[in-house]
Order: sequence, then C-alpha cells, then structure tokens
Amino acid sequence: MNTQEKDLLAHQAGICRLCEKPAELRKSHILPNLAYSEVIETSSHPRMVVVRNSQDGPITDKSHQTGFRERLLCENCEGQFSQYEVYASNNLLNLTLPLPQSARDLLNTVQVSDYAKLKLFLISLLWRVGVARHDFFSCVDLGPHAARLREMLYAEDPGEPDEYGCQITRLLPEKHIPVDRLLATPRSTRIFGHHGCLIYFRGFVFHYYVSSHGIPAGVRQAFVNKNGQLLIMWMRLKMIPPLLDMWRRYVAASRQSKS
Repeated sequence: MNTQEKDLLAHQAGICRLCEKPAELRKSHILPNLAYSEVIETSSHPRMVVVRNSQDGPITDKSHQTGFRERLLCENCEGQFSQYEVYASNNLLNLTLPLPQSARDLLNTVQVSDYAKLKLFLISLLWRVGVARHDFFSCVDLGPHAARLREMLYAEDPGEPDEYGCQITRLLPEKHIPVDRLLATPRSTRIFGHHGCLIYFRGFVFHYYVSSHGIPAGVRQAFVNKNGQLLIMWMRLKMIPPLLDMWRRYVAASRQSKS
C-alpha cells in the first residue's frame, strides 16, 4: 500500500494524521487563519477573493467561504497546533517591521522568547501543506519527510535550527500589487541543490530547506536559532524566482484592466 492509499484510508477511517489514533476529526485549517485575513471579503457573505489573470483582466472568484480546511486532526492535536499558531501570530505574523529607508535597512533581526514554539509552528505549517489533499496544495510532495515531520510534531521536538530550516522574507509594498492580500499556491522548489518548499501569505514568504546538508552559511544564519533570533529580509516580489510568474501575471492583468 503506497502513501496516498494509506492517507485515503486514514481519512475514511477517521484516524488523526498526527497521533494516528481513531478519533472524530476536526475540520482543521491547513494555513493559519491569519493567512486569509486580507483575502476574505466580508462585505456581504464571507468569500475568499482569488485574483487570476485572463484576457479580460483580473477576475474575482468568490467560491470559497473560508480558508482551506480538511478533516485532518483530532481535538487534542488541533489544540496543540493552535498553541503554536497563537504564538506565531503574536510574535511573527502580526509583527510590524519598519520599512527600509536604505539598503542597509533591508535585513531585520527579530528576537522571540521561545525557539521551540516558533520552530514547531513552522514545521507544522510545512507538514500540513505536505499532507493536505486539496488541489491547492498538490504542488508539494514531501515524500518520506512527511513521516519525519510527523514524528517531530508528535514528540513536540523542534529539532535543530537547520533541520527543516525556514528562511523568512517580508515583501516590500508594490504600487499595483497588494502583496499583503495575495495567497499563492504552495510549491516545491530547488535552490542551492536543495529540495524545498515555498509558502506565501500575508506578505511573508516562507522558504523551507527540506535537506540540511551543505546549506550556505548565510542562509543558515537566517533560520531561527535556539537563542530565539532569526533574520527577516525585505525583498521585492519579482526578486523571488518561484513568485516571478505570479508577479508578471498580476502586473499584466492590472495593465489590461486599465487599458
């Protein structure tokens, strides 16, 4: 029985994907609620706003009432992940970084008090994206790493800083692109010879290194370390290769709508 067949069996049998125990499964959100805070239109009925390119300019697709959810976790495991998300919301996702006034202001050192909670949030995000069944997450395949991540999360073991290390980037404001309101399809990447995964929401780009050997020292320094320090760099959307195509399509759609 392959991994996909096991996943389907667990889904049908009501087995929690984290603790692997039979349970009533909650409709777990794959991305944090804050990922949708700027992309859910609530003026009438709540709908997720998706903007895509077309010959006629941007189209707003309001077919989703909420963010992506799946029956993934039992109540206890859902509560465990909730603690990580609350911590990340308070110490990272709601963080206000000063806009850079010069090139030397592009790099920010952020201090958090709890390495384990932030790192467990980061790897829980990677794991959920990797095991989610919705088409939105189909571009990410963690292979055998999904099992290792599950073991770490079940044991509440954040691992070493470079074990599934995550480089976090904050996107600079764009004149015609609402970078804080875009939600990109997570995707697998390959950089510096490493397999990875890129997740983008709320103006943050989370770039994971799935393998830890030979990661350049400058990249390792950006990962959250056991002292609670991490480096976050401001960048333009078009400077991140996996997001360049999205930038081009959005700019083209914006120009078409004004012509």
